[in-house]
Amino acid sequence: MGPLMLDVSSYELDAEEREIIQHPTVGGIIFFARNYDNRDQLRALIKDIRQTAKRPLIIGVDQEGGRVQRFREQLSILPPARAFAESDNGLALATTGGWLMAAELLAMDIDISFAPVLDLGFDCKAIGNRAFSDKPSDVIRYASAFIDGMTTAGMAATGKHFPGHGGVIADSHLETPYDSRDNIKQHDMTVFTDLISNNKLQGIMPAHVVFDAYDERPASGSEYWLKQVLRRDLGFNGVIFSDDLNMKGADVLGNYSERAVAAQQSGCDMVMLCNNREGAIQALDGLPQTQATILNTLLKKPTPEFNALMQTREWKQAQRSISHLVETWNNKNN
Repeated sequence: MGPLMLDVSSYELDAEEREIIQHPTVGGIIFFARNYDNRDQLRALIKDIRQTAKRPLIIGVDQEGGRVQRFREQLSILPPARAFAESDNGLALATTGGWLMAAELLAMDIDISFAPVLDLGFDCKAIGNRAFSDKPSDVIRYASAFIDGMTTAGMAATGKHFPGHGGVIADSHLETPYDSRDNIKQHDMTVFTDLISNNKLQGIMPAHVVFDAYDERPASGSEYWLKQVLRRDLGFNGVIFSDDLNMKGADVLGNYSERAVAAQQSGCDMVMLCNNREGAIQALDGLPQTQATILNTLLKKPTPEFNALMQTREWKQAQRSISHLVETWNNKNN
């Protein structure tokens, strides 16, 4: 499977996208809200992508819940991560929420949701209530429960944003944040350390943040963070995704081709470049045509389609519980 994940522009493929998808360097497609109108349309788009590629591709989406939920109509509305940790029955609900999110996406023939967020605290503009808590021990507990639900449904979990994005205010979508703390390993990173040691994570996405007490490059393009700390010191043997290299946080890595190569050489198994067709083509031309067999570990297994899923008692109970949590959270925070 090729090392580049990119996006498509709308509800259907255009001619250029068909050509791009057939390129052997492309190994994945990530969806956004603009790609979704209804379940039937999305299933048709996914079928077209898979038939066009004529080989396995990872199809993913950010379906965390709260403000980061790309598909809404005809799917369950999910709360932000913080809602679980602030609920009286939060651990059980986190497991239910992880299962519901994953089961619905798998039923749509989507392989992964890039979840959960493992960052600490709510002050960062890019994170906010996407975080479970500001305490490492609580993030570990609630994220583990959420992952257990995903695992039961049959979906791999991707923790983000290694080694921790919560200590900066700046939004890495808009600029390159700098975190000058020298205790990141003893604080934020302990969440990743724990979940890796307990075999909870099959994927990890590093942050577009420069931790300048340790390295001058953002973690997403740093051999120190990815090869030395994540692979060697923590023993992580799953898939490393870059975050979107079109984000301003990646500007320090060079032009789009240079960013993709830098992320791959630094240790990313799959590099992501979205919302920039010209940049994606530059990355496509710049990346060597390598194949990463490790990516196959994230492909979904056969699962019931959505109509069959909705007939199950498990889905009905989960949908009812999570809908009540969303309503409670919205009433409390609006």
